[in-house]
Amino acid sequence: MTKMQREIKPVRLRLELISDYCHSDEKVMLKRYGESSSGDRITREVLIPSDMTLHVLHYAMQKLFGWQNSHLRQFNLPKDVYQELTQGTVKGWSDLVGVLFQPPSEAEHDVFWDDDYDSGNFNAWLRRKYTGPYQYGGYFEQSDVARADVNQLLDRFEELEIQEPFSDYLKRKQTDPAAKPKVLGKKALVDMTLDEMNAAIVMESGTESLMESLVITDVLGYADEELSGSGFPVTQALYYEYDYGDSWIVKVTKLESCEDLVADHSVTQEEVDAAREVVLTKHKPVCLSRDGVDVMDDVGGLSGFANFLRAINEPEDKEEAADFRRWARSMGWKQKKIVPKKML
Repeated sequence: MTKMQREIKPVRLRLELISDYCHSDEKVMLKRYGESSSGDRITREVLIPSDMTLHVLHYAMQKLFGWQNSHLRQFNLPKDVYQELTQGTVKGWSDLVGVLFQPPSEAEHDVFWDDDYDSGNFNAWLRRKYTGPYQYGGYFEQSDVARADVNQLLDRFEELEIQEPFSDYLKRKQTDPAAKPKVLGKKALVDMTLDEMNAAIVMESGTESLMESLVITDVLGYADEELSGSGFPVTQALYYEYDYGDSWIVKVTKLESCEDLVADHSVTQEEVDAAREVVLTKHKPVCLSRDGVDVMDDVGGLSGFANFLRAINEPEDKEEAADFRRWARSMGWKQKKIVPKKML
């Protein structure tokens, strides 16, 4: 079934900006000044058109969390799902290239096929990106191109040295500073485990990035859905990583209804109905509710943002706090509240 043949339906996603590295005092800052009810995450509840792709979701999340689309990103599966699908082998991974995973060459440039912003209203530019109809123009995600690309990689390395695990090498080096990595044997790349491949060659793109042409509702099951283990959907959660330096991580889950949001008064049923109408008539996502303020680029991830909030709200140096505020404004950060339905 082509995307044009799909019956468009509103689908609810929960987007949770999370971090495993926030200290207790940083969580206090996020709760006190970042309007995070939990103190350990910033959340957006959205309705999306059911034909939205991961590529389009990237642009919507840039707007929803306050980023400026100025760093690299990728979508990944949970580690246990990735392991189960690939069995930790090069063959298991390569068989899914062009089906789930990006081909080796895509990280060079192809995923950025429509990053064409150069001037004007940035938010208006983003809005065009996440408003349908949705098309994906990336060359390497065409199935035959992706297959040819990964096969070229496999053919290129018909025999490779298998290096010992790096952890084993480090242990030996502690007792023998002159130790060198051991070569355990030779194999064709296709016969290696993923760990063996990663020790033998450097692949800039890695193996875990999902194809951005994937339709979200195909790959992502409901949060409480029992998956069959064969075919789509393949997971109950996705992870979006933005800016590998700051390492912003957004957990994406799909929920069957909005009843809980109505029950806890995050949104009214009338607002849900109005959002559904916008999704269907304007072919664009709608934010139902927000928990936590917008963040910004280059602040050091969620921990750095918490420290930024401390610096401007509980300053030890008022002049320094003013400098921080000026810098934040230059990064597009605004402290004023925005009604959820107007966020996208």
